[in-house]
Formats: sequence, structure tokens, C-alpha cells
Amino acid sequence: MPGDEGTGSPSAPPRPLHDMGILVTGGGSGIGLAVSRRLLADGAAVTIAGRSAQRLEDARQILIDAGADPGSIRAHAADMSCEDAGGRAVEAASELRGGLHAAVACAGEPRGQMAPVTQLDLDSWRRVFDNNVVATMLTLKYAAREMVRAGGGSFVAISSISSTMAARFTSPISSAKAAIDQLCRIAASELGPSDVRVNVVRPGLVRVDRQELPEGVDRDFRSAVVLRRLGRPDDIADVVSFLVGPRAAWITGQVISVDGGQTVNRPFDASAWVEPVYGPDGMRGVV
Repeated sequence: MPGDEGTGSPSAPPRPLHDMGILVTGGGSGIGLAVSRRLLADGAAVTIAGRSAQRLEDARQILIDAGADPGSIRAHAADMSCEDAGGRAVEAASELRGGLHAAVACAGEPRGQMAPVTQLDLDSWRRVFDNNVVATMLTLKYAAREMVRAGGGSFVAISSISSTMAARFTSPISSAKAAIDQLCRIAASELGPSDVRVNVVRPGLVRVDRQELPEGVDRDFRSAVVLRRLGRPDDIADVVSFLVGPRAAWITGQVISVDGGQTVNRPFDASAWVEPVYGPDGMRGVV
């Protein structure tokens, strides 16, 4: 047969990430789990990090059951908003394939408090920033060090279209995601001379297993999305895999919305979440 060389079947072409060791924070569920699955399928060795050791082990088994080589997937429990833990997670990921070639920062609190600005809770606000901005910054800080030493690499942060759309009552998470966008744009400028690329993926609303939406919110989201469906974790994972790999070698400093077209339409309406808690007067700032 054409392509046969003596005995045996033709060799499969190398997968695009076959020589890469990659850290995925928040890899135990949702978008992070889907990203890990795709990176493994594309040939990478992946270290998944997150707070819950049990969730990570469950995710590791899911990935192995889906066909991943057990030797190519490692779980490392770490709170990525804590400096020492973040540094250790990067160190562990660097051991899996002789260095760290890419990192994907998926860890973060998905929504946080939804409230009028006159009734924001400071502890909740700080928690959202710790779990999103601080966790991303520390992952970038330590992963970039490893990639600079190695002569290059790729960092991808998961942000949100909320960073650019002024949806009422979402100021904690929207402000945090906007900070991630700017952090990564600045880092791309700083790290370019060391051949470390830094990009951001901004998902729209992605349906994940643990997420429940009030009926009114679900309906409003669908009407706001041009393609008339909520996102799937694999929609995000496909773009992330492209960005960390060699096909995106001349892309850095970009913030890419993957949202079914919602950013050309309008933000969603969170009233179905907020009105039952704060009432009509509270929604306009009355305390």
C-alpha cells in the first residue's frame, strides 16, 4: 500500500503538541477538564492543578478512561491563589516532560456575588479577585519563569466576555476578568523578547455540569447569543489547544472572544438572579 515502509502499518503523523509539557489550573472540572482532554488528545503531557485532591483524581481517571496515557497525566492539588502552592504546581508540571512548555490558567471563581454596587460584600469581592486575578497572576509569574529559562513557551488565560460587556450586577467578576485581560496584554509585551507568548480566551456562557440557571436567565442568554445556543467546554478547549501549539507561533497579546457572537449583540440580563434577593428598589441602588 502507498505509505508502507517494509513491514508494519504507516506511521501516524505526530500530534501537534506531542513534545509539550503543559500545566492546566482548574483542570478538575468544566472548561479546565475539557482543555486537559483536548491537550492530551493532541499529544501533550498534562498536569492538572486545583484545590480539591479528590476532584483532581476523579478527573484524572476520567481522562484515562477517555484514552489518555496514564503516564501523561498528573494531578497536583494546589490553591493557585497562594504563592507557595502556585510555585510548587509549576515545579511539578515542569517535571512531567522535561520542562514546562505551556500553561493554561483556568482556575477561578465562575461568577461570585451578583449584586447592585451599593450592596457589594467586600469579602466576596476580595475572594473573586483572589480566585481569578491573583491565581492567574501567580500561575503566569512562575510559569513564565520556567518558559523564559527554556527559551520560549505559551501561556493562555481563561477570562470572560464579561470583561468587556457592562452587564448589570456583575461588577465583581467583570472587573476581575478585565484585570486578567490587561495583565496578559502587558505580559505579552514584556515576555515577547524571550519568545513567550501570552494570550487570553474570553468565553461566553458555557454550559458545565454543576451550573444551574434560572429559567429567565437561560432564556435571555440564548436570545443574546447570535448562534442561539450556550457554549460547550469543547468550544473553548479547541481554541486553547490552537493557541498553545505551533500553529499559533506568531500570535501573542490577543484577547479572543469565543461566545457564539454575543459580543456583537448585547450583555445578558441578570435580573432573574438579583431581583428575588434585592427587590426592584435595591436593583436601582436603594439600601
